[in-house]
Amino acid sequence: MAVCYYTGLAVFMGSMQLSTNESTGREKMESFLQQKGFALPSFLEKHVIETVTIPSTLDGHLIPADLISVDGNWDADTVIMVHGLGGSRMSVYPWAEVFLKNGYNVLAYDQRSAGENTAPYTTFGYLESHDLRDYVDYIKTKLSAGKRVGVWGISYGGATVGVYLGLAHANQNLNFAIIDSPISSMRYMLGEEMAEMDLGIPVGFLMAVGNLVTRWKLGFSYEDAEVSRYISKTEVPVLVIHSQVDLVTPYFMGLDLYEAVPHAKKAILTVADSAHADIFFDHPEMYEEEVFGFINRVNNTF
Repeated sequence: MAVCYYTGLAVFMGSMQLSTNESTGREKMESFLQQKGFALPSFLEKHVIETVTIPSTLDGHLIPADLISVDGNWDADTVIMVHGLGGSRMSVYPWAEVFLKNGYNVLAYDQRSAGENTAPYTTFGYLESHDLRDYVDYIKTKLSAGKRVGVWGISYGGATVGVYLGLAHANQNLNFAIIDSPISSMRYMLGEEMAEMDLGIPVGFLMAVGNLVTRWKLGFSYEDAEVSRYISKTEVPVLVIHSQVDLVTPYFMGLDLYEAVPHAKKAILTVADSAHADIFFDHPEMYEEEVFGFINRVNNTF
């Protein structure tokens, strides 16, 4: 029993803290943006950015965000952007610029244990979805009747969006959702990571004891973070974006989530040549055209 507990605790600590505030600080994000050829000074100069911090209704931790517009008018159609693992709210600025150019305000926030959000544990969208819900409620206080609200999430952030989409709250408040290179399964991702580590311990055993400790410490299991279970309940129009050669979140993940959406108000954009989360950088014009073509269909047809 002691061996099981301490092994499970080691698995828990290694799998539930995949990001830290230090590894996702401002300098790291500036370096990332520079590598992608993004002109951060120009972006900051062209836009009005209001720093926002709200408390989590789940456990009281503070959730920092940037509310971004071109003119300081916060009563406008808005997209809430959810970054991936290893990123922060700054890391979504390149995609945010496209939404801003097309008439949307942007709210980008730091997920748990990223940027300036000091909440412990990274849970593949399960606990993170509560922060997203809180910011949907917040942004609704800024908007008059008829203004549209969408959510966009990439990679790990796509899992956060997917879990949130299973809530009645999302159905009541969202006009559309976009998930780019999303994670669909916490269990799969952890299993692959453990197999690659080749510890000489059966992966099935590691998963079992890690799952038990996760349930004991955080109150949920790996199965509770299966994104397909949530997205199968959504009424929100969904666009899935994925690359067939993605080696981090394999293409079947995006396809599984697309197929799990239970209605016809959905679309999938597939490319054959992009690395994980790089579709926008490889195909910026196509990305913009497909995203706003989908949003326009949502607004005018669905």
